[in-house]
Amino acid sequence: MIRDGRRPDERHPGHVDGGCPDPACPAGPGGRRRPGRPRSEAAERAILEAVLGLLGEGVPYGALSMEQVAARAGVGKATVYRRWPNKESLVVDSMATLWQECPPPDLGDDRSTRDRLLDYLDTMVEIMHTDKAGLVFASVMAAAQRHPELVRRYQQVAIEPRREQLRMILRHGMAAGELRPDLDVELALRMFAGPVVHTMKSEHPGEPVPPEFTRGLVDTLLEGMGAR
Repeated sequence: MIRDGRRPDERHPGHVDGGCPDPACPAGPGGRRRPGRPRSEAAERAILEAVLGLLGEGVPYGALSMEQVAARAGVGKATVYRRWPNKESLVVDSMATLWQECPPPDLGDDRSTRDRLLDYLDTMVEIMHTDKAGLVFASVMAAAQRHPELVRRYQQVAIEPRREQLRMILRHGMAAGELRPDLDVELALRMFAGPVVHTMKSEHPGEPVPPEFTRGLVDTLLEGMGAR
């Protein structure tokens, strides 16, 4: 590519042995090209997307290789290893990109705790069923027994931020007098999320959870959790 009428390897005006007055010169102020390669955000994005694409297409975590990722991303294997020392760190970073946007729930309106819980579970079902995150989740959970550390890190990166959203909803309901003041929040969040995940994995694999299921679940649990 020609820039300012010169090729990248062509000396700038005034470029003499020992230096160049142009700070943009690729050779640098010392007259020699700076060592190392610039960090390529495009390459990183391609690598992360390659991992998610392979996992989402059903490649088991155990069978996933750095060579596969490099080929899918269109980069050399050395480029992958330069950024991630092993497959686990690469997969965890890839999963993290799926969950970067995790804003706190809007607790400033006049909706009931029931409505907020329904919105939370409906969003959870939508993500797990239609989003790439759901496909990656299934692939990672299938590796749980052989790779428990991977699953632990996945839960830390991808699941825990969503669980905190549910905690906020429950605590707000307690403060508003809609839920029991002595509610065990940690037990309650498992009671809401657990049946949804189980239903999606066991009873409706590959299908969305019926809306009547989540509504029945919320109403049933609120009978015991509601303020008395």
